[in-house]
Amino acid sequence: MPADLIAIRNALAAAITRYTGLRCDAQARDIVNPPCVVILPGNPLVDYGVSMDGVVNINLQVLVIISDAAPVDVTQRALDSYLGVGDPGNSVPDAIEEDNTLGGSVHFIQSMIADRYGRISYNNVDYFGARISCTLGAQSSYKD
Repeated sequence: MPADLIAIRNALAAAITRYTGLRCDAQARDIVNPPCVVILPGNPLVDYGVSMDGVVNINLQVLVIISDAAPVDVTQRALDSYLGVGDPGNSVPDAIEEDNTLGGSVHFIQSMIADRYGRISYNNVDYFGARISCTLGAQSSYKD
């Protein structure tokens, strides 16, 4: 079955919410209510040249947004925990890989890196957060 990007993002959002308790939007929104996660397209979004059997790599960005209202040290500890490098229990990378097929919608999903840690802007509002880059393998409907 060909990859359905909307279904994949929805499955990923559900997994993150289930594991961490964070609100997670599978599509970008105009307004967010931190702490939350937003799933965005990666760059490149799709790598078609992965295999000869129609499997493609899809890259997604998992944007973890924390409110910037608390003291920075408190905010930073919360973000560290969501990135899996602080207190255990609510790691977004662990949530991403808890069911590494997202209920059968992908062949695999893997957290690759966390970057852009610190002050971030989302829809012209400043927050504290980071991006987790994910790669997943899925069947493409792409034909030569």
